[in-house]
Order: sequence, then C-alpha cells, then structure tokens
Amino acid sequence: MDKTHIGQKVVLSAVAGMILIPGSALDVSAAEKTEEQPFIQAAGIESVLEKCYETEVKDNINLYLVPTEEGEYLNMAFSDTDDYTYIRSAPDENSGWVGKLYQDCAAQVLEYLDGWTKIKSGSAEGYVPSDTLITGETAAERAKEYENHTVTVTAYSLNVRNSQGTQAEILTQIGQGETYEVTGEPVDGWYPVQVGDMDGWVSGSYVTEETSYSYGETKEEEEARVAEETRRAEATEAAATQTAGSSAEGQAVVDYACQFIGNPYVWGGTSLTNGADCSGFVQSVYAHFGISLPRTTYEMVNAGYAVSYEEALPGDLILYDGHVGLYMGNGTIVNAMNEADGIGICSATYTNIIAVRRVL
Repeated sequence: MDKTHIGQKVVLSAVAGMILIPGSALDVSAAEKTEEQPFIQAAGIESVLEKCYETEVKDNINLYLVPTEEGEYLNMAFSDTDDYTYIRSAPDENSGWVGKLYQDCAAQVLEYLDGWTKIKSGSAEGYVPSDTLITGETAAERAKEYENHTVTVTAYSLNVRNSQGTQAEILTQIGQGETYEVTGEPVDGWYPVQVGDMDGWVSGSYVTEETSYSYGETKEEEEARVAEETRRAEATEAAATQTAGSSAEGQAVVDYACQFIGNPYVWGGTSLTNGADCSGFVQSVYAHFGISLPRTTYEMVNAGYAVSYEEALPGDLILYDGHVGLYMGNGTIVNAMNEADGIGICSATYTNIIAVRRVL
C-alpha cells in the first residue's frame, strides 16, 4: 500500500504566534497555500531558536512543523499503553476522567506540561500522562503501525474470491456501500479483506480504499456503547433461546411427518395415510400440533414469518414454485413428491427455493 512520507521542517513565526511557552495552549491551523513562502532571515531564526532553548521550550519544537499539502500539521501522538489510559479533566491523577485513550489510538497534541500532555482524540479532550504517548519523530516513524485500512464497495455486487484474479473461486458476494477491513498488502490490484469470519480477495477496480486512525472516546460515548453492546447481547441470547425452542418443536414436527414416508401421493388429498398432495401433507402434519395452515402453496408463502435458507431449522416450510416440503435439516425435506414416489425425502435444493417460512 503506497504511503506518503512527509519530511519535517521547523517553522518559527512570531507573527503566526507559534512559539509555545510552557503551560500555554497550542493553537495552530492549516496554512493556506500561496505561490511564495515568506522570507525569514537565517539570523532571525537562530535568534528565535536560541531564545526557545533559553526558556526551556525545546520539548515543544516538534510541534512547529510545516503543514502537508493537505493542510495538516504533524502534531500527532499515539497511545503507548497496554489497555487504555484515562483522559482527565486536569493534569492531576486525582482529577475526574472525561474519556479513555485506548492502546491503538491516535491523538492531536494541544499542550505539553510537566509530566502531562493535553490531547484531543476524537471527541475526547483532556490530559494524559506524557509517558503514555509516543510523540515527535518517533510518532512519525511508527504512524503506520496505527493506521486502519478499509475498502468500501462501489459496485452493486462484488465477488469475494479465495485468491487474486477473476478465475479464483468465489467465496461470497458483498454489496454496494459496505466497508471491510483490509488485512494485508494489495497484490496486483487485489485487496485481502475480512468478511465476517471469512478471508478473501476483492478487485481494487470496484472498491475505494481509505486509511484512517482509531480515536479515544468520551465517558458518555463509552456509556452509550456499553449500553448498546448489552442490548445486542441480550437480543442475541433471546434469539438463541427462541431458536433452540423452535428447533426442538420443529424436530417433533419432522419426526411425526416421517412416520408417513411411503404413503401415497393423491392430488387434492389431505390424508396422511390414504394420500395427500404436497400442501395437504404439510397442512395435515401441522394440524396434528394444533397449528392451522392455508390449503395451497400460494397461500402458505405468507404463513408465519420469513427466514433465510441458511437460517432454516427442522419444521420450517420450504416453498418452491407450486410445491412445499418440511425442512428436516442437513439440506433435506420430507414431502409428498408425486404419484410415482409418494411421501418421501429429497434434497431441499432440488430446484429454486421461493421462500422459507417459520410457523412455530
């Protein structure tokens, strides 16, 4: 991945107010691009530098940097902590904390103090111990370690393959506007990405790449995030409990339906022993459990609620164009097939699936 390496230059300007007195805030903004740079006599620069060292502000010299072409000053710092460090409201261990700076975060340096540094990281602004930060030239050298690389899909649908090239096997597809983490260096215009638990490759012709940093969060942001994570965990647990119940009930439906394997298929019939057609078979099986279903496949397509085939559980209705069966699990259905085969078992994907409906 190509990186832009930015050389550091010291720029000192009394007019711009960029000389930082210890304990004072640094207020810098991106410089406007001009055709000509202001001329500063060398003797003047030496005099200012000498004054800086005399007043013991040499630790702040790295902040006086030329902006890049994008107009950003190189006053970045990176966290140097195992887990996180508190961002405090004042340069004092006993002051309240207003946010957290995590181990992979970047920050903007606002002020250097004795043993403390004032930073802004995301929406969090406050003070952290100076020894929890990587600053100056070391920060510039290690910036790549903190970069996050993502790609966003620009095509309506994009294949994720197991290797580079259009001849490689397709693992899955991802959609327009979706963003994924880049897990390594691109190869011949192909990006390695992680999609869920799957590692694959996507063509660089159909994505846009972005490099960014992670930032700290305020106390309020952390509280909101934890509350949302708790809500999702509870919803997942509830769904798992419901799924387990549905699976057990659905297995009972399948076990009952399998008792009638080998019985005849009769068009228009609803008898599990003397003969039934596909919808009559499903309707009669569920009637045994006190669940009323419509008579035809065209009506059953609206019964219960929809789930994907990947989420299908035993007992779910698998609907096709003019046919229906009961999902058994492991890619099979029990169904009233035809006059020649009667009630039996076949592949759930023997033809295109129109819908999967759960009625339990």
